[in-house]
Amino acid sequence: MADASRYLVTARKYRPQTFADLVSQEHVSETLQNALLHDRLAHAYLFSGPRGVGKTTAARLLAKAINCETPLDKRDGAEPCRTCERCQNFEEGRSLDVTEIDAASNNGVDDIRDLQERLRIPPQGANRKVYIVDEVHMLSKPAFNALLKTLEEPPPHVLFIFATTEPHKVLPTILSRCQRFDFRRITVPQTVDRLGEICTAESIDADDASLHLIARKGDGALRDALSIFDQAVSLCGTTLRYAELAEALGVVETDLFFDVTERAKAGDRAGLLQLVETLVGRGYDLQEFLAGLAEHLRGLYVAVSTGAANLIEADAATRDRYLAAAANLTEPDLLRALLVTDEAEREIKNSPQPRLKLELALLKLASLERIADLRTLIQKLERLEGIIERGEVVTAMPAPTAPTQSAEPEPPPYSPQAPPLPEPTIELTPKPEEPVIPDSDRGSTGDASPVDPHLRRDDLETDEPEGSQITESYTNQEPPAPPPPSPEPAVASTATLGLGLFGPPALQRSKSSGDEPSNALGDGAEGQAEAVGVAVGIDEHFGVSLQRVREVWPRLIATVKRERPSVAGVLAHVEPVGVEHGAVQVAVPSAFVQRLLKSEADTFTEALADAMGEDPPVLVFVVQTPDETTAPADPFERIKQLRHENPVIRAIFEQFGGEIVWT
Repeated sequence: MADASRYLVTARKYRPQTFADLVSQEHVSETLQNALLHDRLAHAYLFSGPRGVGKTTAARLLAKAINCETPLDKRDGAEPCRTCERCQNFEEGRSLDVTEIDAASNNGVDDIRDLQERLRIPPQGANRKVYIVDEVHMLSKPAFNALLKTLEEPPPHVLFIFATTEPHKVLPTILSRCQRFDFRRITVPQTVDRLGEICTAESIDADDASLHLIARKGDGALRDALSIFDQAVSLCGTTLRYAELAEALGVVETDLFFDVTERAKAGDRAGLLQLVETLVGRGYDLQEFLAGLAEHLRGLYVAVSTGAANLIEADAATRDRYLAAAANLTEPDLLRALLVTDEAEREIKNSPQPRLKLELALLKLASLERIADLRTLIQKLERLEGIIERGEVVTAMPAPTAPTQSAEPEPPPYSPQAPPLPEPTIELTPKPEEPVIPDSDRGSTGDASPVDPHLRRDDLETDEPEGSQITESYTNQEPPAPPPPSPEPAVASTATLGLGLFGPPALQRSKSSGDEPSNALGDGAEGQAEAVGVAVGIDEHFGVSLQRVREVWPRLIATVKRERPSVAGVLAHVEPVGVEHGAVQVAVPSAFVQRLLKSEADTFTEALADAMGEDPPVLVFVVQTPDETTAPADPFERIKQLRHENPVIRAIFEQFGGEIVWT
């Protein structure tokens, strides 16, 4: 029993006895020592900060240093000598000139009146009487008001030191009469160093991981860490090892957190549910587990963003493990995981089903799809814009496959372990300097001039609904009255109109009616007739040759390009497709292009006359609409069909890893 009575807990046994022993509070200790050395002590101090960081200890050190009998010039700075009678009486608790008051139990006006009565008694052989009021924020408002006058002008032999964890509850009138010092939280490395010194003094063998675990459990309070240290020694003896200590303290092991992130990255939902069952079976606190998981994800994020592990509060081996685990992770993915964990940690506190909340959070982590790098996507878009602006042509794209009647299966969800999507191989053929006359049998205009970069892509797309009627305009004059039509075979052109977002619109292949003329050529009104096809060859009534117009078409573009480059860029993507009733029909992809070319009628007339060396024929710009039999009305199905048929659209989906979403 005698030995047990002499036992002191570590926090009391190793309480700092000098200013140098204060951990992580150098800004306070140095200021107080300088005030002692220069005889500039205030009559009231306020020490504020979290619990267990040394507020009351610093107040006791200041009281001991003030009343030390050894002269300042014979001390180490302003440190108490600890050898004089006053210092020894203070350390043994026999000093009558230092009074500690608990404001939580002495918070009334009567208590303050008793204190004021005792202030009149001078110190008994000491320099000053020091009153340390702990948890001063617990005083009532009347008690604060009763203390105001005394605190403003106390007797010259009295010094007040107030300590509080909640300085915002102290009246401003009290704060204005004190010098305030804010104490800092003690970091994990500083706590580990202090625990190491105590282990050496007590002959305790502890590994680095165990000391870091105790320091993290202390949460910035050295006194709390020392209490946990005493508990660990009682449980494990003089040899502390991480695995045994974590099990004894009920702390989730680090291996379990790494297991969670690995399973979430692999999308192993069943494994995560089994892991929750393990946590519940071992009796772990689920809210504490989520807090540990958030700290674990924060360590991974630090390792990814900084490329180093010096900001991670762990031992050296665990830091190396964080660096290795962060090699296959990205900042956006970890940030989303942190947000999910933080939300679950807040909700689980008041949830009637905490296990369900935890399972939902882990399943959400396993279901998160990887975020594409925005900078990479922007670079790819800029490269595609450059291709369009330079007028380069994609020549090595995969051949389109025939659409099937069954619905296309959706691509599987992204898995972080899946190999990256291959980039399509694209060979670019630059546009020649001068237009090249194409093969007449193919009906092509040759390489096109680049589209004016000032034109918006939205302006080059059709603004008419699917299945709209054909509209056209005349460039220079109204067409003559049509004679009775003669039946001629209609042949659809195979020209490519490369102005649409998803590829060229399909030209209709229906035949012209021989019984009645097409009213689309009657008055030139837009949107009044359906596409009926065009006759190709020579109009026998007017002697207009489609072959002749196609031969001079590149020279027409070159002539227009010298004066109107933007118009020539649009004109290069259209072509003559037929002759009917003395007018040459030119297929255009949208009503916007039709209006644009119609407004340049005079320019085309002069350029076509120069190119042909004779009176030019009438040009009619006809909007060609996609075939309704091959273009689904549902936009979702249309995009799926284009993805299946069009190699450019398929390459875009593969390049950016896109998915079709219809809301």
